[in-house]
Amino acid sequence: MHRETDLGQERSANSSFNREVSWNQMDLPTYWQSNYQDPHGDDLSFVAMIGAFMVDHLQGRTDLEGVDVGTGANLYPAFSMLPFCSTLTLIDLSPSSINWLTRELEGPLAAWTPFWDEFAKIPAYAAAGPLDEAVRARTRIEIKQASVFDLPAEQWDVGTMFFVAESISGDREEFRTALARFASALRPGAPFAVGFMENSEGWRVGDQDFPAVAVSIEDVVASMPFCTQLHHVKRLSAEEEPIRSGYTGMILACGIKRSTES
Repeated sequence: MHRETDLGQERSANSSFNREVSWNQMDLPTYWQSNYQDPHGDDLSFVAMIGAFMVDHLQGRTDLEGVDVGTGANLYPAFSMLPFCSTLTLIDLSPSSINWLTRELEGPLAAWTPFWDEFAKIPAYAAAGPLDEAVRARTRIEIKQASVFDLPAEQWDVGTMFFVAESISGDREEFRTALARFASALRPGAPFAVGFMENSEGWRVGDQDFPAVAVSIEDVVASMPFCTQLHHVKRLSAEEEPIRSGYTGMILACGIKRSTES
């Protein structure tokens, strides 16, 4: 493995392109069980940070159109937008992910209560009621099969994309393109939150390996499209309580879509 700090250098021996990965074969129940069944402290820290950021920029709004890109088995980024949205679109490329998300949102949501309880420490989230009410009564949730590379321009008022851009390919240009397509899909003035696994060497679900681009906090800042204005970027180290092997931390970038992409 190579781990040069410059984004232009190769940092991973895994160079699979997104189109070469069998995404529909990913075992979503196993992935969820390994990553979200027992809430991880770093994820709960991200929940608190995202919630505070969203409230700072969206307090009082309830009519927005939100999007979470590459949802997979992780619903807490989408939940960060519930109090502020009348419609919320969850996008994933894999048919198996679409099926899993559909079943998950139609069934009991008790497994996600610890995440919502963390959000609900903020009054705007507490006012949305219990998680089941926030999901089923307040906001219309749509689940769509699509690629991050094919998102429409300026479609949504607020957006999240967690552990996607660096985890869907081993190619650095695809990493940058995923960030650019996500930003392009947001309307001017839209708040956004994006999460990254720092220095990921790739990841495994069951007996299937998936690619990654190893990125640092400097790489994230340098790779965000010009049309975005970052308000804060936070890093949490994986040293004390790693979720898995093969990464060094988690990075959260929050910002606003500018009025121009030039």
